[in-house]
Amino acid sequence: MFIINQTLNPEKIPAGKGEELFKQHIAWFTRHFEQGDFLLVGPYTDKEMAGIMITAAENREAVEEILRDDVYYADGIADYEVRTFMAGKIAKNFSSYEGK
Repeated sequence: MFIINQTLNPEKIPAGKGEELFKQHIAWFTRHFEQGDFLLVGPYTDKEMAGIMITAAENREAVEEILRDDVYYADGIADYEVRTFMAGKIAKNFSSYEGK
């Protein structure tokens, strides 16, 4: 499994394009979530313009392919830190934390 930390570089967002790019970014992660590529997606609450994604993609190359499709990937608008991990335990009530 992979955990992806994404941080936007606001200075690289073209003037007047922030809202449009954000809508495209939302469509991107929503599509990949609905396809099952992402198991969890959400923003950090203690850091602006940053968030996390968890994926069970087959390998790092598959993760990179997904990320390349994000509008923020182009021109380094966002930085992505991709780490591998193993889910040793998962709480049975994990889904009850959605939106918290």
